[in-house]
Amino acid sequence: MAKEQKPQIRVNATSHRAAAKAATRLKMSLGEYTEAALDYFTSRQLNPADDVAREGQLIMQQVKKLGDRVFSYMQEEERSLLLPMLEEMLRSRITLERVLRMNEILVNNLNGQLSLLNEGQLAAHRETLKKLRQQNDEAIERQLKEALTGAQSISSGKTVGEGQPGKKDTEPSS
Repeated sequence: MAKEQKPQIRVNATSHRAAAKAATRLKMSLGEYTEAALDYFTSRQLNPADDVAREGQLIMQQVKKLGDRVFSYMQEEERSLLLPMLEEMLRSRITLERVLRMNEILVNNLNGQLSLLNEGQLAAHRETLKKLRQQNDEAIERQLKEALTGAQSISSGKTVGEGQPGKKDTEPSS
């Protein structure tokens, strides 16, 4: 049987010593080390004489892809979560300002009417006001829970029906 001929590559003595030293350090044979190095450059289509510049280009491509993904994610978050939150916040603020103005008018009118009542009537009105305040606090807590549940559903990608902020008005009954 004839012994199989292996292809040979000629390198200068300095390169041979450096490769042999590196192979020994990595506990590989010189042939294994050389094959691994050749596989590295050929699989990545790198020019071994210009590997630093090529690796930099590959890294920059990966950084650009990652940046594009992050930017795309941020845009999606803005569209699906941040803009609706801003809209709801503005709606709440405008509503609050209008309600406060209306409350000022009502308080002024109520003060005028209360001055005409006796102590028994005032006590009855205070009790009614206390009940109304409790109903209002309960309605606020219920709406807050519904709004938080809706926000959590939106952020997890689920669709939201009832309980979505701004979709259902609950007012305390008097």
